[in-house]
Amino acid sequence: MDEKNKQLMQLDLDVIWHPCTQMKDHERLPLIPISSGKGVYLYDYDNNRYIDAISSWWVNIFGHCNEFINDKIKAQLDTLEHVILAGFTHKPAIDLAKKLVTITPEGLEKVFFADNGSSAVEVALKMSYHAHLNKGIQKPLFLSLSNSYHGETIGALSVGDVDLYKTSYAPLLLKSIQVPVPANQTLQAAKEAIEVLEIVLKQKHQEIAAMIVEPLVQGAGGMHMYHPYYLKEARRLTKANGVYLIADEIMTGFGRTGKMFACQYAQITPDFMTLSKGLTGGYLPLSVVMTTDDIYNIFYCDYSEQKAFLHSHSYTG
Repeated sequence: MDEKNKQLMQLDLDVIWHPCTQMKDHERLPLIPISSGKGVYLYDYDNNRYIDAISSWWVNIFGHCNEFINDKIKAQLDTLEHVILAGFTHKPAIDLAKKLVTITPEGLEKVFFADNGSSAVEVALKMSYHAHLNKGIQKPLFLSLSNSYHGETIGALSVGDVDLYKTSYAPLLLKSIQVPVPANQTLQAAKEAIEVLEIVLKQKHQEIAAMIVEPLVQGAGGMHMYHPYYLKEARRLTKANGVYLIADEIMTGFGRTGKMFACQYAQITPDFMTLSKGLTGGYLPLSVVMTTDDIYNIFYCDYSEQKAFLHSHSYTG
């Protein structure tokens, strides 16, 4: 290993606690200090070239150091770097929101900005619960699929089902239940899983605020895939039972499955859609929650009625 690589690796280990990592592993597994990137390739300080096959945690869909994006960001830096989105607005946020409304499934007409995938899931969970509450209904339970992953903040962790991330924090988590994900990609597996979902919704719909799914592909669960029939029927059953459907397209969105969004394979419109990762091509942290005018209007009233969705992040939008 090049001396520069070794030096940076040691400096890193002196001060940085890496995400999703058992740091002791780096006693035998060296870090790879990256000096630059271009297209699908990353380069270390010894000029070794690596293919970024994980797209830097599935965020980079346009390639590293994309000249078009670079130029746009440079121009924006000379105009405005950031402004609070409460009480203010700016044209790039408006333009992005309008574009998202045109490309997402029909009926998703409102955009709520957040700053990462887990935060978007938190927004969708809170918003779905709060929408029921504003109608005078208490629904404290969430439903998700077995083997699912939705992030690692407390709410997002609560609706996931990967024990590796979840077990240590069990006493802190929100109330959630899981139904079996279809065992494989076949139509028969989807039909069998839908039978279970139908029973659970019939028994628990008065308690369940929302069902959250990774449409068609479970990412951190091992790239487990299932048939679009399940998604289509889940939409039908949740709607029939007064349960909101949250489509977590943070990983699958923006062409990862072939179509722009995985929901399009089932031709459904969820009540909420969470988007992040590819949204900025890996350049900046940003996420959004798409929702319907009907849900937006549940919160739209005089401030004195205390039904506003009072959720924010410093870098929202």
